[in-house]
Amino acid sequence: MPTKENIAKMNADKRAKSKKPKVHQKIANTFIDNAISRSNFSSLKTLYYLSTVLSGTDMSDIQDDKIIGIKIDKREMLKFTDLTVDTIIKTTKQMQETAITFVDADGVIEGMSLLPRYKFVPNKNVIELDLYVRIAKMIVDVEKNYTPINIKDLMLVKNAHSLRLLALLCRILNYDKDVAKRKRMNLDELNMLFGTNYKSWSMIELKIIKPIKEDLDANSKISFAYEANFDKMGKGRPGFTDV
Repeated sequence: MPTKENIAKMNADKRAKSKKPKVHQKIANTFIDNAISRSNFSSLKTLYYLSTVLSGTDMSDIQDDKIIGIKIDKREMLKFTDLTVDTIIKTTKQMQETAITFVDADGVIEGMSLLPRYKFVPNKNVIELDLYVRIAKMIVDVEKNYTPINIKDLMLVKNAHSLRLLALLCRILNYDKDVAKRKRMNLDELNMLFGTNYKSWSMIELKIIKPIKEDLDANSKISFAYEANFDKMGKGRPGFTDV
């Protein structure tokens, strides 16, 4: 006789099986805040694609430590993400080796693999992936603290830094109408967002901000303007404060 746990997994698998990607998606802010700076370009594309596949999957009756199975049309994923089969295979291997650690208010530490299981079958168009429900909910959470994003727009940009900033720009774009659509960031916050360790604004502007703006201006419906602020303290050149 099937156990309750097996039945729950089978039902979840049926709900998620062969879902078509939904372009307009609501991405959990926890994912945007905690995952994008640690992921490379192909991983970000894969994770955002998974958010479209998971859309509408009811996980409310499944415990966070259970696993949900997903079956993806490989041709659809390749077309949507503009990645190659070899890149997707390499990316899923990297994702399986990546763990996310959760610490609750009582100090309990729990670690979960970003992708516990994947299966590619030669000459088959189906990719099988398993995700912990807690991770799936972190990627997509339409109940609270989310940012609406057109995932297809993200697939057109050319580098990971653009993907990271574009997710933030989408959040800013969806601020309440009486809130100014701008955000201030200092050097530490910029480095945290982009996963870098630059010591000066001039280097971040040269290596990160200007290339992103060129990328988004050419390939995205959303771009940005920026202004760097400096504080003159005593003699010498003014010091960068924020942008």
